[in-house]
Amino acid sequence: MNRGRIEAFTDAVLAIILTIMILEFKVPESFQLSAMLAQLPYLISYAIGYLFIGTAWYNHHYMFTQTRHITRDIYWTNNFWMFTTSFLPVATAWVGRGINKQGPEIFYFIVYSAWSFAYVELSRSLIKANEASGHPEVATNIKRMNIYRYLTNWKLVLIQTIVMVIILMYLPALQMVVVVMQIVLVGMRFNEDSDRLDG
Repeated sequence: MNRGRIEAFTDAVLAIILTIMILEFKVPESFQLSAMLAQLPYLISYAIGYLFIGTAWYNHHYMFTQTRHITRDIYWTNNFWMFTTSFLPVATAWVGRGINKQGPEIFYFIVYSAWSFAYVELSRSLIKANEASGHPEVATNIKRMNIYRYLTNWKLVLIQTIVMVIILMYLPALQMVVVVMQIVLVGMRFNEDSDRLDG
């Protein structure tokens, strides 16, 4: 299976997701600058979603640039990962309308959790394929990724889930702060060789 075709398809889907997210932004009827204040919760939610997808794309690109063998399993787990990502515009828009409401924040948490599970499954598919095709160094590099190590550490994931449930019960808006912290402290800590990849 051609790696370039999968990467191009993924790039197109992520670009569409980002486009849908900004299209959810409503232009104020008023021409007063203060009218933008009503859109501030959505702008915050959109900025977090954009950072989320941008970071995810970078990590995805890193894994696929190194990968030497694409299998049917990788194709379908990549589709599953994109499927979970495609819910982000809905979650972002709903949180933007009710940034401190439980319903939207719980839905965002469900999307975030499904995305995390899909990302781990995609990473494992890539690891398995590269090990089977005689490229253990690629599998090792994917295993070394900070985001992979974090999401496969069941103790950290359990603690995070408990913390998020408590946050969602008492101060739902704080979830978005936690998401930003995870993106910056986990997702954006790339492998040292990520700036030296060809492909």
